[in-house]
Amino acid sequence: MKDTHTTDVLLALRRFIGVPVPDTRLRLRGFVRTGQDLQLRLADPEHRHLRLLLPTSRPDEAAPIPTWWYVGALRHAARWAVVNGRLSPEEDEAQVVDGESLIADGVIPAAIETTADDSLDYLIGDLLADPAWHSQHSPAPELYQLVGFDLIADDRVRVYLALPYPARTIGVDLAVVDEETGRPRSTGWWASTKLNAILTPDEPTTLAAHLVPEAQDPNCEAVYDLTRWA
Repeated sequence: MKDTHTTDVLLALRRFIGVPVPDTRLRLRGFVRTGQDLQLRLADPEHRHLRLLLPTSRPDEAAPIPTWWYVGALRHAARWAVVNGRLSPEEDEAQVVDGESLIADGVIPAAIETTADDSLDYLIGDLLADPAWHSQHSPAPELYQLVGFDLIADDRVRVYLALPYPARTIGVDLAVVDEETGRPRSTGWWASTKLNAILTPDEPTTLAAHLVPEAQDPNCEAVYDLTRWA
């Protein structure tokens, strides 16, 4: 049976292969599932490294830990390791850091953490059918193609969509901050599904109702405000 959980976690953590974990110089340099744990190796430019063990499930819970939890867990664990001097020189065996202990000590939050960067990354990935998200969502290439985006304010992003019928590019403003809590929107809020519904050619008035008549944007023919609708 295919281990989709490990695949999904690796897709979510791959960002730290190319760029450092925030507030550190550590990058992801190894990833493997060992039994009921995921073993991650992190290293800095001087090749100092450590190994981080993260569980795949919580005690007494049958379902695996949600994918996005690992992104926050890695961020917190990496910062803790740097501050507490847990990096080993390249020539030495890497120290092993037990994620379960860090959870128990409150270093790694038990809850899923979503930052503003996470929310924006999810939204763009979802609309591009990124495999990190697309197993649960369904962008419709026959309705639109994402051709760009611009974070025009801390709480909203304008996505540029090329539409086939009629052929044109529109700007659609979406909220990346939850209106009720004021915090970044959680990953997995079905952005593509909402766009599929409002861009249905059979109901052109649905999109037209959200037109911003006074908007001027050289990158598109018209702007629609879906920050409250979606």
